[in-house]
Amino acid sequence: MTPLSALQKYFGYSAFRHQQEAIIEHVLNKQDVMALMPTGGGKSLCYQLPAVLLNGLTIVISPLIALMKDQVYSLNVTGIPAAFLNSAQNPEEQRQLVEKLRNNQIKLLYLAPERLFGNENKLVPFLKTLNVVQIAIDEAHCISSWGHDFRPEYLMLAQLKVEFPDVPVIALTATADKLTQKDILEKLNLKNPAVFVSSFNRANINYKVVPKKNSFKQLIGFLNERKDESGIIYCLSRKSTEALAEDLKEEGFAAEAYHAGLNNEVKARNQEAFLRDDVKIMVATIAFGMGINKSNVRYVVHIDLPKNIEGYYQETGRAGRDGLASEALLLYSPGDAGKLQHFARIDGNEEQSRIMLNKLNDMVKYCQLQSCRRQYLMNYFDEAFPPNCGSCDVCLTEFKRFDGTLIAQKALSAVARLNERFGVNYVIDFLRGSKTEKIREEHKLLKTYGIGADISKTDWQRYIRELITTGYLQMGGQEYPILNLTPQSQAVLKGLQKVEFIESEVTEDAHINEPAPPHEAELLSRLKTVRHGIAELENVPAYIIVSDATLLEMATYLPQSLDELRLISGFGDVKLARYGRELLQPVKDYSTQKGLASKIAYKSPKRERKVKTRSAEKTTKSRKSDDTRTQTLAMYKQGKGVTEIASARGLSPMTIESHLSVFIETGEIDILEIVSEDKIPAIKDAVESYGNERLAPLKEILGDNYSYGEIKAVISWMNKGSE
Repeated sequence: MTPLSALQKYFGYSAFRHQQEAIIEHVLNKQDVMALMPTGGGKSLCYQLPAVLLNGLTIVISPLIALMKDQVYSLNVTGIPAAFLNSAQNPEEQRQLVEKLRNNQIKLLYLAPERLFGNENKLVPFLKTLNVVQIAIDEAHCISSWGHDFRPEYLMLAQLKVEFPDVPVIALTATADKLTQKDILEKLNLKNPAVFVSSFNRANINYKVVPKKNSFKQLIGFLNERKDESGIIYCLSRKSTEALAEDLKEEGFAAEAYHAGLNNEVKARNQEAFLRDDVKIMVATIAFGMGINKSNVRYVVHIDLPKNIEGYYQETGRAGRDGLASEALLLYSPGDAGKLQHFARIDGNEEQSRIMLNKLNDMVKYCQLQSCRRQYLMNYFDEAFPPNCGSCDVCLTEFKRFDGTLIAQKALSAVARLNERFGVNYVIDFLRGSKTEKIREEHKLLKTYGIGADISKTDWQRYIRELITTGYLQMGGQEYPILNLTPQSQAVLKGLQKVEFIESEVTEDAHINEPAPPHEAELLSRLKTVRHGIAELENVPAYIIVSDATLLEMATYLPQSLDELRLISGFGDVKLARYGRELLQPVKDYSTQKGLASKIAYKSPKRERKVKTRSAEKTTKSRKSDDTRTQTLAMYKQGKGVTEIASARGLSPMTIESHLSVFIETGEIDILEIVSEDKIPAIKDAVESYGNERLAPLKEILGDNYSYGEIKAVISWMNKGSE
């Protein structure tokens, strides 16, 4: 059977797309391949069709269980015997699969990378007894720390060419810049690989970014014009997907939610309804869409800012797979970027944090563009493209421009005089001649101090954004973003280069420059609720825990750590130890949700009491921690619950849960005693996707049905398993 006849027989296509045919020929000739194709470009076919033609087993490495299931289901429907092996299967299911593999009844076997090279490592010797004829690595960018979705377990795949030296490997990804491509090739140890890079352009997709102002009202207006069309709406958190889906139903739309925290039955039902067009709108986290081949998705909406260009482009690419006109709408608020910085920063890994923050900055630049969005996207993936695509919101809008060379010279001169060591806000305050103490005295003596006082702060923010976008300024710095000049800056400063600005920016968010309120009323309400819960457990009036004045200060200054909370009036050492973490968590959650940062620097420092025994306390802290945990374990073994132990010991329930988590990791407590079995996969998935450095983002993603105690317990259980 020829590749073309197999294409027709199994997949129903009469012709290959992009570079599929050449890629398939290389695999059939036992050559290693790396293929980059846009989402919807037909990557899967590049290994699925050879799997049909080759007489043996194709191993497919995939990072997501959901993706495996979708692919296997689709293949089996087309008459290609495929299966997946994962931890969710029971021993009998795995035994039956092994039997089928031994009898050559499976053409494609989908695996997660950790299944191949995990701790026990029994799978590879078994696979080597089979006739493995091809290895496909999907989402290959996961192996690169330069990529947008780095997964450490992918690094183990370097052993593939050692264990299977004569088996052709095909690495596939939809999104990888040149640095990531180079990293993929090196880390996988591919032998003289052929590299195929298809055009990333999805000409049928119209890209649009609008400022987020009452996002639900904006969304309804967009959807009312598309009631009979299928679409995907992406949200940042699992909780918001469910809430938005319910709100849309109340407005008369056929919508359902999809995220990794839903049970498998609900996910399968919602996905099937969407595929059958019984449900028109899927409101989802990024967990949805990979491997979904629904061709008539007419629009993709991002209600929240994506974390990076790669993810955004991959998700928008799920629209218009049939080649017909489709839309990608992104609702942008600058506050979203602050919210996502919590996910981008990885404690203890400054290099990876820097990469993720740079990718987030690239995403923000895209949202603030006043030039062709498609050109920006293509250039991001190292593909040349003309400056006007004629089908993005910028190219379809006429902007009135004016000569802003003098304004540009003022801004660039200020950055130069400040030795390229300060961020946007400081430069603007310097230009405007701010009298605040924040401006250093020596800087107030410079000639450029105050030369931009006639321009509002809002306009300066806009002009500097445009200078960054057009390449006259760039963001640098490691720990804090600072403004730097570029090679183009000198021509402007010397009067050799004219600079034009847009007269009025249609995408300006009118709300971002409003002064902050004296306190966050919504947060204050949440804090009172948490305080009430503690008070009930301890059977005391709420004000005994902490006063309203203390909560008001917390809602005003937004402390982000116990050290900062110590500066809030009403928190002595005892209250800090007993209630600090439990009261701090809502503040951190709220700040993450709203994209807010600590304002503790604006608070007058409260007078610290001198504690003579402080050093002595410090030396015995570790011993006391062990003792108090042991007491908790003893009471737990007596059959007492978390709340009961907390009440008896005068500690918060969260503290007791932390104690118990320690003993899950040591194996003295079974995880199933703390967390129900059906909740573990969702928490594990969230931890593997976003890391365990910060609990607040994980809680936000998982939603109200999962407690901090359950999350901590699963993390401890995972740590135990990785030893």
